[in-house]
Parts: sequence; C-alpha cells; structure tokens
Amino acid sequence: MKLSELRQKYKLVPKRPKGLRFFDELSNEAKEFAIKNERNSGRRFDETDALFLTEDFQQQLNEKGFEAVKVFWSLGYCQGDGVAFYGRVYADDLKSKDSRAKKLIERLETAGDEISIEITGANGWYHHRNSMTVEIDFENETDDEDLPARLKIARPVWREDFEGYLAERVKEISDELEKSGYAEIDYHYEDETIRQDLSEREDLYEKDGTWEMSEVEFEKWRENINSISTFAFSS
Repeated sequence: MKLSELRQKYKLVPKRPKGLRFFDELSNEAKEFAIKNERNSGRRFDETDALFLTEDFQQQLNEKGFEAVKVFWSLGYCQGDGVAFYGRVYADDLKSKDSRAKKLIERLETAGDEISIEITGANGWYHHRNSMTVEIDFENETDDEDLPARLKIARPVWREDFEGYLAERVKEISDELEKSGYAEIDYHYEDETIRQDLSEREDLYEKDGTWEMSEVEFEKWRENINSISTFAFSS
C-alpha cells in the first residue's frame, strides 16, 4: 500500500460521532444551556465530595484540639441543618491547640482538678450548633483543708469560666465549619467552576448544548472505532 493511500484511510477514520461536539466548540448560548443542565444534574456534589468534606471537617477539628470526636453534618439550607461533633475531648489536646483553653485548664490543675470532657447530644436526626451539650466533670482528690484559701474561693469560679468558654467555643467551631462547608458546596455550583469542569472533560454535546455522551462512553466508542479501523487495515 502506498503511503498516500494509508494516510487517506487514517483521515477517513472519524474522531467522534458525527454531529456531536465538545463543550468548548459550542456556541455561547449552547454553553450556557449545558452549564444550566449540569448544575441541575445532581452530579455536582456527589458521595465522593461529601466524604472529602467530612474529612476536611475532621481535620479542622483536629487542628482545634477536638481530635477524638466524630463529626456529623447536613448542609442543604434547611431548618435543622448544620455541623455537629460528639465524643470525648481530652484536656491535653485542647491545651496543645487552644491557648485560651490552656490557660483555663492549667489554673484548674493548680487547684488539683482533673478534667473529663464529653460532647453529647447525637440523636440521629438533627446536627447543628444547638444539638451539642458539653459535659465536664471535675475530679479533685485534694481535701479542701489542704488547699490555700484563695484556691478554695477561686476554684468554683474557674470551673464556671471553663465551662462557659468551652460551651461557647464548641458553638463557634460549629458555625465556622458550617460556613466553610457551604462555601465548598456552593463552589461546585458556580458558573465558572462548572465551565472549567466541562472544558476539561471529553463529554460530547448536541449543537444546542444537550449532553449526549459521557467521557467514559466516548472513550469506549473511540476504542471500538479504532478496533474496526485496525481490522479494516489488516484486511
């Protein structure tokens, strides 16, 4: 076979189904139509994205001294939505990550207190800033008679200060996580994000922007065409 004939046969092998086009080849109007359909497809924030967000929440909690808790969330702009976390909180973790908590805990320790912290409230339905209850137990094996008078007077106040601080801090963290979570979800639905995603895919569309074939389906189609072409050449 002459080289020119071989080149001609390669040229005749189609690169895609006839009439379909990639996102970047669509008209502006068709692109907007494709973006709108993609936003409403239910694919923009899937289980993998949700898992990533949960891991991100957990990492943020670790960085704030709540390393042993488990996070729960629901972010759909509905009543009762939010972010909550439950479980044991260790004083040493808080001391290493939270300077305010460190100061409050250490002065209680000077009075002989051992601190046990638990965040409760998980009910399986709603998880938000108000679904959590911070429970703190103070254990002290030192007899009051052995404590200096100033510590006897200060200890109840210090305990109350710590309880108030941690209860408020837990709510603040819940609000921070909720805000960052909504920001991440909303990012997936922004026009520019969708536009960039569609440009990077090899999905195929009708002329009007109607989605026709996924990247995986297109790759299978292309492999099938290549197989047919190879068979034609060998014949």
